Amino acid sequence: MDEMDVDKDLSFRRESTNNVLSFPNGNFRMKMAAGSFYIPRSDKAPLGEDAHFICGEEETIGVADGVGSWARKGIDPGEYSRQLVRNAELSIQKQKDQRNKIDPMEVLNEAYLNTKCQGSSTACILTLSCDTIHAANVGDSRFVVIRDGVIVYKSEIQQRGFNYPFQLGNGVELDDPSVAQEINATVRIGDVIVMATDGLFDNVRNHELEKLVHDGVGDLHKLETFSKMLAQKIAEYALQKSESKTVYTPYAEECSKAQIYRPGGKRDDITVIVAQILPR
Repeated sequence: MDEMDVDKDLSFRRESTNNVLSFPNGNFRMKMAAGSFYIPRSDKAPLGEDAHFICGEEETIGVADGVGSWARKGIDPGEYSRQLVRNAELSIQKQKDQRNKIDPMEVLNEAYLNTKCQGSSTACILTLSCDTIHAANVGDSRFVVIRDGVIVYKSEIQQRGFNYPFQLGNGVELDDPSVAQEINATVRIGDVIVMATDGLFDNVRNHELEKLVHDGVGDLHKLETFSKMLAQKIAEYALQKSESKTVYTPYAEECSKAQIYRPGGKRDDITVIVAQILPR
């Protein structure tokens, strides 16, 4: 999550992961093929400011986006998001071992309490149980559910003002998990979930994301690495849009609403997780 100075030439390190998750659904089983792709923005902090995870057996995914303004104080903005994600994974494993069920709000709360470093971050955690998504979200990372090429659900962002999202962190003016949105939504076989940090959603419009997923399902659906490849395709499209100086992106639209003339995309870290719901 970056500030307004987004025009510097920066290098990128790309990372991808792929996992297959499965869970019971009534009298039959469904599986969720999940993969991710990450393009960090800053060459000053090679790991970038985003962090994410895919917990296969626990059927849980999540993203976190460190707040870039901490760099002005000499603090790596990505350290908080990375530690938050590591603590979330530990909480997920503990819940799995203790009761074989994941509560995203409990994960978020425990990860927050155990993250002691300076900094702050948005966070979005999602788990699947039977045919239902359970999610907890703080800030402007978010997810969509796409069905037959159309977005049927899009989580809301939380922000106090332009470019000022809710953010977890250790400090008087920062938030705790009590502000998180709790989300429940039903999914079907064939649905595609796209979870991402604002590096995607600031640069790519709904209809563009729908087309990317629709075309990707047609071109890649038979491949075992479908989710990872589609996540890469979406992330690289967002990167292309972010580098434009003229295209009218969602970020440019928000700037206009704030009485700021700022055409083009927004350079930022870009994390994308794609999960397709499939019959087992």
